[in-house]
Amino acid sequence: MTALTTDTTGWPYRRRRAALESVFAGRRLSTPWALCPSTTEADVVRECLTWASVGMEDVVFKRLDDAYRPSVRGWQKYKVLETSEAIVGAVSGSPAAPRALLLGRYDDQGRLQYVGRTTTLARATGAAVGGSLAPAQRGHPWTGWSFSAGWDTRETLNLTLVRPELVGLR
Repeated sequence: MTALTTDTTGWPYRRRRAALESVFAGRRLSTPWALCPSTTEADVVRECLTWASVGMEDVVFKRLDDAYRPSVRGWQKYKVLETSEAIVGAVSGSPAAPRALLLGRYDDQGRLQYVGRTTTLARATGAAVGGSLAPAQRGHPWTGWSFSAGWDTRETLNLTLVRPELVGLR
């Protein structure tokens, strides 16, 4: 909202949103800029909740007449939870008590392809999973691969390959 010349934090959400849409339209903003969809239609929200397979994680509800209040959570989130099976191919942290699991699935040619990683595991969860992991053997499908340590970084994740046989939930 820095393109506006006035402080909009006291405005109701409906007015702030209209101002933001005006900035996007007036400046013809496009990639990498993105304006999240906004609706008051229940059918549109229901449709959005079916998009988990393409990365939609949640829907946020804001009161249209609420002003922005710094450090106050003035909205609610409905999180989409989707689980599926995946193979643990590597871990960050100690294999005995991993901090995160790197997960894969076998493709049509039988190759283990990376599909994602877990969030940071609770210590007890890491210890429980670690007891089921075995060291990788020669020829691990991810040998020589590197994985990003996180968003917006060129650092690589320090990891340990494990025998890709343990199935976990993603």
